[in-house]
Formats: sequence, structure tokens, C-alpha cells
Amino acid sequence: MSRRTWIGAAIVATLLVAPVAIVATSAFGQTTSPVGGPPHTITVSSFARISTTPDEAVITFGVHTDSANSVAALNQTSGIVNDVLAAMKALGVAERDMATTNVSVSPQTIERGTAAETTIYNSSTTLSVTIHDFDAIGAAIKDGVKAGATRVSGVRFQVSDPTGAKKRALEAAVESARAKADALAGAAGAGVTGVVQIHERGSAGNPRPYSSSAQALTYNRAADLTIVPPRDIETKVSIAVIWSIG
Repeated sequence: MSRRTWIGAAIVATLLVAPVAIVATSAFGQTTSPVGGPPHTITVSSFARISTTPDEAVITFGVHTDSANSVAALNQTSGIVNDVLAAMKALGVAERDMATTNVSVSPQTIERGTAAETTIYNSSTTLSVTIHDFDAIGAAIKDGVKAGATRVSGVRFQVSDPTGAKKRALEAAVESARAKADALAGAAGAGVTGVVQIHERGSAGNPRPYSSSAQALTYNRAADLTIVPPRDIETKVSIAVIWSIG
């Protein structure tokens, strides 16, 4: 075969093979390329606030004594605390609703730098009592003072099931977020198809107890007490929800 004939044959062969290579490349691209674009989403924020009637009142009693001997001071305080506990039990308060929250004994120097300088020991105990019958709050305070409590902190009202209250608030927030998403998607000619992400925003939204008095009250003697009926406790939550739309 002459050199001219060989070159011609090579050109023909190249033309015959090239279309096959192009077809193969095209078919491979169709099987591996992604189908469709990025998902369509909409993000909305929602806030919910619910009110829950408190069903517990917490009274904090303080007992304080002092003595020249630390053990004697502690024993005196312990005896008074036992009397307060007995008074609460007489009102029907269960043992599980009473707890010692603080015990301390500390020295105190009096008339320092004088011939009469001496050291005494201060003993203090704090007792927390949970009351479920609000009509018994006044009687509990008076009987606790009669039994020897030297200090009563303002009554704190709270919800016994804070987790349940927060759950209801979160459910209300999600329902509100869905309503917003439906409105926005509908206005754009689309519909909500599912949830992509949900975020709770801010600090924990548990119901916050409140006290009936901003200051601690000290009683030297039992007195007639009027307890104002408790107000509802608010639980607030804030969320952000990413919804898929189509």
C-alpha cells in the first residue's frame, strides 16, 4: 500500500471510531448527573406563651441559735427543727414534701479586743416545706413560728409538672409555625410537604416560680396572715422551623 493510501485509510478509521466515543460519553453523563435542583424550603419563627395555675407553695423556714459551745448550738437548732417538722406533720404535710436545704455552724467573736472578748457559735438550719393545700399556707407559717422557726422566707408558688407545661407550650409554638408556613407557601402557590429542622431558641422555657413577697419576712410571734390567691405562671418558648415546600 502506498503512503497516500495508508493515510486515507487512517482518516476513514478515525471518522468511524469518533462517533462511538461521543455516544458513549453522552450516555455515561446521563446516568451520573443529579436530577432536579436544590430542595425548596421556607423558614418561620414562632413564639408561644401558656398560663398554668400553680399547684404547689413552698415555704422556707429558718432556725437560728447561738451558744458558747458549737455542739450545744447545733443540738439546739436540731431540736427546734424537729419541732417544726412535727408541726408540719400535724397539718398533714408528708415527709417527702419537707427537706433540709442548709445546715451551718460558724464562730463569732464578740467584744473583740476587750477583756470581755469571747467566741460564740451561730447555728442555722433552713427547712423547705411544700404545701399542696393553699388554704393551709397561713396555718403552716403560724405553726412553724410557734414551733420555734425564727425566719420565714416569702411563699414561692410553682407548678409540680414543669415538663408538662413546657411540652404544651412547644406544641402550641409548632402549631403556630405550621400556620405561618401554610400561609406563606400558599401565597407563593406552593404547599408545605414536611419538616427539615426545628430549633428551640433562647433559654429553657420552663415555668418560673414566683414569690409572694420580694423580701424575707421575720416573725417574732405568730400573727394572723392573709395569703393572696396565686396568679397563673407563664411558660414561654420560641422556636424556628425549616419546612420543605413543593
